Amino acid sequence: MKTIYLVRHAKSPKDEKGINDWERPLTVAGIKKAQDIAQKLYRKKIEAGRMVSSHAFRALNTALIFAINMRYPVSALEINSSLYEKKASEILDMLKKQDDSVSSIMIFGHNPSISNLSNLLTGKKGEDLPTSAVIAIRFATEKWSDLEKAKGKVLFTEQGK
Repeated sequence: MKTIYLVRHAKSPKDEKGINDWERPLTVAGIKKAQDIAQKLYRKKIEAGRMVSSHAFRALNTALIFAINMRYPVSALEINSSLYEKKASEILDMLKKQDDSVSSIMIFGHNPSISNLSNLLTGKKGEDLPTSAVIAIRFATEKWSDLEKAKGKVLFTEQGK
């Protein structure tokens, strides 16, 4: 079995003057919500074999909040600039190249890609993940390369309050 946790970055302010899009920070409310959701996952005993984040400040900080609250080693957090402004199909291609010894991966990214990937993997249409939300999808396969052939089953969605 392979499990993917898709996480949309926490809330960040829109169009900060003088700041590039990839530099946008998290809001205080976004930080709090990300902490709450990460703590809920920890209490559920959710563990990620790998955590991979976009290099954008808001996604990376969300990933750090999750890593700390879920007791994942921060030094093992991977930064992948290809998660920034990529299509869902491109992220799926990256997932299909994962090492088969890893059973689960948590991806921290952006909309519309994260929601589109969620919809692609679950067969849903037009569902939009809110900021900080996590969707867990399990696949009945032993190989990441077989993701498209395997049917994804939603284990849970955590959106907080």
